[in-house]
Amino acid sequence: MDLPRFAEAKIVHNATLDHARLGAAFGIVLFHSGAPGAAIGYAALPFFLIVMLMLGAPGAARLTFSAYATGRARRLLLPWLIWSGAYGLLKLTDALVNGAALSTEFAPWMLLTGPALHLWFLPFAFAACLMLYPLARIGTPRGRGLALALCGLAALAAQGLNQGGALPPPLAEWRFALPAVCFGFGFALAAGRPGFGAVLAVAGAALGLAALSLGWTEGLEQLALALVLLAICRALPRPATALSDRAAQCALGVYLAHPLVMALLLRATPLPEASLALAAATALGALGLTLALHAAPALWQRRNRVHPAALSVN
Repeated sequence: MDLPRFAEAKIVHNATLDHARLGAAFGIVLFHSGAPGAAIGYAALPFFLIVMLMLGAPGAARLTFSAYATGRARRLLLPWLIWSGAYGLLKLTDALVNGAALSTEFAPWMLLTGPALHLWFLPFAFAACLMLYPLARIGTPRGRGLALALCGLAALAAQGLNQGGALPPPLAEWRFALPAVCFGFGFALAAGRPGFGAVLAVAGAALGLAALSLGWTEGLEQLALALVLLAICRALPRPATALSDRAAQCALGVYLAHPLVMALLLRATPLPEASLALAAATALGALGLTLALHAAPALWQRRNRVHPAALSVN
């Protein structure tokens, strides 16, 4: 079976995106801290989704569904399971220590997200990646053009849904992320092709239409900032380095670990809530914890490695 032409499109690795993803993880920390600028920090969420889908498109076009889904599950669902276990154990311990009912720590919606609300992103992102698979395998220019048009309409419709009333978790988070997913599909279809800039312009025009003509402004600021950041990354490409690779690896870890670090800081330090100082300390602490977790396997192997001289017989 021949691969669709889309699989031939090459995405040159851009280290600027790697650094931007780590910066976006710090933006999520800023948002969850409630510090000044929190709304701006939440632009990291649509940026994460768009970049993830854009970079994942060639693999979706090249691999079998089983191989692609397995890779995405290893990248997204395995950390979700591990961190769900960690946060669940911490919640259980907290309830036992304080003598609180389990209902105060656990809620039914956690079956869809995990025991910490921010974990909703990983299973949601996995589902979005699976939805990308058939789009990435569209091989004809006409088919891609039609899919792009549908993605634009879907993004506009999803932005309209964002104007509704309050929803319980995780429905509120899913609804907020849907426009970014639709834009991500569009950029994925154009990734590595000359039409990328045109898709970016059309996305900006769609946001303008939503804001000026329809009055759909809820979540629009974050989407617009995510698109601006994406345009900057594309305009200022940099070659990959060991530092950029490490930045990309740490972005997800900072996202996953920061609520734990923030909770510890609030209990053990005089840092005030909703402060830039708390946000900065949390970001640095989550980065340090992530680096330590990445280094732990190598240190363990080095410690348990048997030196050849120890095996020699006198």
